[in-house]
Amino acid sequence: MKKRIYISLCFTSLVLVLLTAGVMLWVSYGMGISQAKNSLKNQTIMIENGISFVGDEQLGYLDTEVKGLRDMRITWLNADGSVLFDTSADSASMENHSQRPEMIAALQKGEGTDVRHSQTVGQDSVYYAKRLSDGSVLRLSMQTKSVGTVFQNALPLVLGIVVMLLGACFIIASQLTKRILLPVKQLAQNIEDDQEYSGYGELEPFYHKIKEQNRMIKSQMDKLADERDRISTITSNMREGLILVDLQKDILSVNKSALSLLEVKKGDYEGKGILTLCRNVEFSHCVDQAVEGTGCDILLENGRGSVQVYANPVFAGKKVCGGIILLVDVTQQQKAEKIRRDFTANVSHELKTPLTSISGFAEMISGGMVSSPQDIKKFAGRIYREASRLITLTDDIIRLSQIEEGTDPEKEPISLRPICENVLNTLQIIAQQKQVSLSIQGEEGQLSANPRMMEELIFNLCDNGIKYNQPGGSVKISIRQEPGEVVLSVKDTGIGIPKEHQSRIFERFYRVDKSRSKQTGGTGLGLSIVKHIVESHRGSLTLESQEGEGTEVTIRFPL
Repeated sequence: MKKRIYISLCFTSLVLVLLTAGVMLWVSYGMGISQAKNSLKNQTIMIENGISFVGDEQLGYLDTEVKGLRDMRITWLNADGSVLFDTSADSASMENHSQRPEMIAALQKGEGTDVRHSQTVGQDSVYYAKRLSDGSVLRLSMQTKSVGTVFQNALPLVLGIVVMLLGACFIIASQLTKRILLPVKQLAQNIEDDQEYSGYGELEPFYHKIKEQNRMIKSQMDKLADERDRISTITSNMREGLILVDLQKDILSVNKSALSLLEVKKGDYEGKGILTLCRNVEFSHCVDQAVEGTGCDILLENGRGSVQVYANPVFAGKKVCGGIILLVDVTQQQKAEKIRRDFTANVSHELKTPLTSISGFAEMISGGMVSSPQDIKKFAGRIYREASRLITLTDDIIRLSQIEEGTDPEKEPISLRPICENVLNTLQIIAQQKQVSLSIQGEEGQLSANPRMMEELIFNLCDNGIKYNQPGGSVKISIRQEPGEVVLSVKDTGIGIPKEHQSRIFERFYRVDKSRSKQTGGTGLGLSIVKHIVESHRGSLTLESQEGEGTEVTIRFPL
């Protein structure tokens, strides 16, 4: 704006200066012509009076006048236009002047004037003609500078004046531009201030309008910032990954969870292609379908687990404007599903084995294949053992299902030591049969817990310690009170657990040595029940075992 005002002022000044110079030159030329006409008229009147005075000696008088008027040309003409006398040429050889404008006007009106330009000498000639009393016409003429000559002669002076005036105009225009724009500049600098506007009155409505729009924009920007921060907070704290892409599959937004689930480093990925996050072909194809307007979902396997990918288009009206990708960590769900399938298969297998045995023995007895009382007693004993195993297995399954329901168990203040003593008393006969010694040491172990669950937990640990021990071995229970928790450990000197099996030993129906487990009457659910009891009491469980040296299970219960 400043440049435009400056150029406009300078251009206006230049035009005005040139126009003024042209007008002055034209006026000067006009004044010169007017003065020449007046001079010719005065001289013509003087010559006319002289001719009237001298009478018959007119031509001699004209010769005298010519010597006195060296800059003028005198021509005496008849009424028909023929030349009687001319001071610059032979009158006999001159053409008829009846058609000259000044001649025509003189004959009609008594006097006439005309200005004609001579291309030869580059000057203008001014003519004045007057009709005399005898009908003849006296014409005087003189040469004067043409308007072009006048302009040419005055050009250096005019250019000097123009340059000086333009220089002054440029300076004045610059200062004037600054003064004109100063209130506007101050308005722009102080538009955020609450003070009243003091400047051009014409700008006051504009100022108030801008202030009102600024307030509205600021309010809207604050709302947008709040919404952006709210959305950013939500997406940043989502467990699920969220990615927004445009139609070119360039990333518009990505949260931390998405980077973690896709196993990429933290950084600024906005504006970059989606392939910078994941180069998996199925993932890329899924994103392609989303930006083309079709939803898609895939299961993506990576080093940290399983990720379910949901890609859907984003519509603006009826037109697709981008895509949204949701990433969900389904590793635990996949593991739970696998455990459920394994549990179903294991339960079916574990139930089928004793039922098959019971059915076979019963069929043999009912078919008369067993007749002696000794054989009947033998097969009945087998049926009883398999039925007892089936009942124990069913009880463990029901018990595990009850614990897995997730409801908090009813708790009460208890001491672990009396419970441990009762369990050891219960297992004393079995331990003697296996030639395993039982012992307990440590403090009372005061905490808030479900007494029946604690008894079951300790029983399963000690029972396993006895079953998988060696003759002459031992099972030791240790209780100690530590800051904020009670620590219970059960250590045996049994066969131990190989390292490759230790991570899965607490899974349902998982057995290290299946043949030995069945011989000892184990169901494969004892340690799984232990794990779930610990979790229901928000405790932690660790296992240390060396093959052939024994196993120690340590449980920490928070107070």
